[in-house]
Amino acid sequence: MSDSVTSGQQQAEVPVAALRAGAHAYVAWSLSNPVAAQLLNWRPVPGFEPSPEAFSASRAMIEDTRRVLALAVEEGWLDPAAASDEALLLFTSVIAGIISQQLANEPSADPASVRFARLVDPAVSMWLEYYALRKES
Repeated sequence: MSDSVTSGQQQAEVPVAALRAGAHAYVAWSLSNPVAAQLLNWRPVPGFEPSPEAFSASRAMIEDTRRVLALAVEEGWLDPAAASDEALLLFTSVIAGIISQQLANEPSADPASVRFARLVDPAVSMWLEYYALRKES
């Protein structure tokens, strides 16, 4: 999972495109691995806590995304607030929400006709608009 997302991010030359590619890769992986996605995005087993080793892939993916956000700010693509913990939480919540809606409402949908997963681009665009570089007037 983390390798798929990192690979998607690394193939893009522009940090903003890397965010999109990573989001698409994570959604695609989640649809291909719905049981694992449930364990990553939800707490379906009461009291379950992943081991540090099991949680390491998730931490690595978050850190990769954090680096992409910092680079987007550094290169002038996004407002400095985009590199904040709050921005990262919002980004991951938006993408996890798409996955949750897709798996909860159309778990067996054909990948070519998914109703919720096709909203990755507009969702990322909304996030990008919120954290767009603010021009001083």
